[in-house]
Amino acid sequence: MVGTARQFGARRSLYYSRMRTLTGRSADSGEELLRRMAARRRRDNVAVGILAVLAVLGGGYAIISLFSAPPKGPSEDSTAVLIGNAQLAESYARDFVVAYLGASAGQHDQLSRYLGDNQQLTLPATGQQVSDSSVVHIARDFSTSSIDIWAVTVSVRLGAPAHGGATTTAAPAADDRQYYRVAVSESGGLLRVLSPPDAVQPPGQGADLALGYTMSCPTDSALATVSGGFLSAFLTGTGDITRYISPNSGITALAPPPFTGVDTLSVKSDDSSCGTVAASSRVQIMVNPKDASGAVPTLAYSLTMIRSAGVWQVQSIDPTPLLRQPMAVVAGQGTPSTASGTSSATATTSSSPAAQIPPATQN
Repeated sequence: MVGTARQFGARRSLYYSRMRTLTGRSADSGEELLRRMAARRRRDNVAVGILAVLAVLGGGYAIISLFSAPPKGPSEDSTAVLIGNAQLAESYARDFVVAYLGASAGQHDQLSRYLGDNQQLTLPATGQQVSDSSVVHIARDFSTSSIDIWAVTVSVRLGAPAHGGATTTAAPAADDRQYYRVAVSESGGLLRVLSPPDAVQPPGQGADLALGYTMSCPTDSALATVSGGFLSAFLTGTGDITRYISPNSGITALAPPPFTGVDTLSVKSDDSSCGTVAASSRVQIMVNPKDASGAVPTLAYSLTMIRSAGVWQVQSIDPTPLLRQPMAVVAGQGTPSTASGTSSATATTSSSPAAQIPPATQN
């Protein structure tokens, strides 16, 4: 009996000990749960605040865009269709301007394929002589899922009026080119002019940008010798052009050669040493070519040249000349004396000041 009582007492002590442990753990778990709930509430409040700010600043779209994927760009097929439609509008507008300016009184029916009969038109007694038409600008002004509206600017040259079908043989004046803008609708390849054309200003004259060639090189310098020899072989087909080009440049002489001779006019470089120190250089060379009839206007070539194993070679014919950085506008007839980021050597040409162009900003 005594042993049984002792065993019962030990079990009861173990039971109460476990209960106290479980009770403590439950209390601890409850406090931890409250802390987690409070932290979650704070995070939710922050998220709600951010959404509220987005709603005030950008409306509902700002909230939707926060969770949505960015829109897909145009596909190759849609781009090809758009380009094709633009070319259709260009051709249609050019034909209309030529027909419209050349029409005379009583020829309204000839314009009906372009323009509606409800347009009130007054045509001259004698149509104009129209030639050398070209599209100089096109812009899509309005678009829906089924129709595009294109604004097309057409340039034409106007000569003396035609008389009885006869045309004049006098050469047109230099300033007789005029510009007309036409609104064209396009829907599924079907085209229509919205109204008669309006005469507009020709394209304005832009600013002269400062080039990055800072040094005029003498004719016996390394850069002048190699670039001059290269252009002679390139334009006349004489000599071995591979002597002047780098491997894998892809440059070949013009065939058939358009000129019989080439005289170097000037060579400018962004390398102040003109090829004695640098390992690469951007070069502009101006030449006076000759053909069978004599001299032709000056040509300018922008070249990238490299020095390999001590020998200068032409690596590429660049499509555009090197520009001064930061970009600047020439404030006069000369070129700036130095270009930022290139050699600080003084050029031998005139040194008019240049107005720096500020970097582009995004609206």
